[in-house]
Amino acid sequence: MKIFAKVVLFLSLPVLAQQVPYVLSSPFGYGQSATGGAGGTVKTVTTRSDFQTAVTASGNAIILVSGTLNFGEGQMVKGVVTNKTIIGLPGAKLVSNAQVKDGGIWQLNDGSNNVIIRNLIFEGPGAYDVDGNDLLFNRGTNIWVDHCEFYDGVDGNFDNSNKADNVTITWNKFGYNKPAKAGGSGGSNDHRFSNLVSGSDGTFPDDGRYSITFAYNWWGNGARERMPRARNAQLHLLNNYVNTDAPSSKAIGLSAGEKGTDVYVENCDFKNVNTVLDASYGGSPKVTITGSSKGNGNTNGGTSKPTYSYTAIPWESVEGAVTGDCGAGAKLQVNQNTGTVSCGDEAPSSSSSPTPIARYLPSAVNSEIPIYYTIKGEPVGSTKPTKQGVYLVKQGNSVQKIVVR
Repeated sequence: MKIFAKVVLFLSLPVLAQQVPYVLSSPFGYGQSATGGAGGTVKTVTTRSDFQTAVTASGNAIILVSGTLNFGEGQMVKGVVTNKTIIGLPGAKLVSNAQVKDGGIWQLNDGSNNVIIRNLIFEGPGAYDVDGNDLLFNRGTNIWVDHCEFYDGVDGNFDNSNKADNVTITWNKFGYNKPAKAGGSGGSNDHRFSNLVSGSDGTFPDDGRYSITFAYNWWGNGARERMPRARNAQLHLLNNYVNTDAPSSKAIGLSAGEKGTDVYVENCDFKNVNTVLDASYGGSPKVTITGSSKGNGNTNGGTSKPTYSYTAIPWESVEGAVTGDCGAGAKLQVNQNTGTVSCGDEAPSSSSSPTPIARYLPSAVNSEIPIYYTIKGEPVGSTKPTKQGVYLVKQGNSVQKIVVR
């Protein structure tokens, strides 16, 4: 099905007065068909075994994860997951301390479909190149992963391969806080490689290419490569932020694979990374980088922008948005009765009809007296609010966000 492009790029006001889609009610991008466990019962799990039972059960369900769930060697949850929404309550963590080949946390097997994963923190034991398991390994279709954090996976933080397809990855943070372990059988002594798409040139989904949207994500300290690394892929990288202290770091690594690769990189901030793009892994992957802080241009003729609707902000605004209070990472509040998520005063917003949050904060109000608004653009007055929440303050031509705690 063709979807006509509707790209909204706001330039007249700073990003904090725009509808940055921090809290989405539904995904956009290649994974836009994911509805998860909508309409199902809401249940809370507090142990690894309960988690495994809940995610692999039949029927629609909204599963809330509470506390810290620990995973040892050989305890990776593997199974077919369908029609599920999995949401971490604030502070929820899935943790593996097994720095071995079978030290992963969760694998969505081939046949998994229609899954939403939000607000979870995945913690691993540290990178070790033994061709091991990931913190999250997706082989499913129609997947949305939003507002999660991934640190210190053995083989990778979050990979997509096998039959994975139609995936949207938004507002996540990836990094490495622990040193890599050298001497693994894979040959790399520093395997802090975050996100792989396709495990080999001959691995691809049923339609030939992995269609994945990476938007508003943050690759932070410790991430050395695979931000992402892809083959046999159709990718859209939108408004991502790369700021890593790892030596010899490389953001995007590409090869064509047997089915070819097209990547459209839009308005990203490559603040601190040694190499933005390495398209020399094999074949002739087609790449367009546009509107970004560096690396702009076409490789192997370039490619076209995707045809779905989305909100693009200027690269200069990406750092503030992605690292902000409602930006990348497990920062959502969760209603334990319904599974509804929010952040500050911001309710979920539609991804299909983006509009300015401030409804164009009055341009006539350009005095030096500060005027306060709710995050939705509703006027509060000239006195700083005392009620807890997130507000916009306009003073002269400047608009900023504040948080009242």
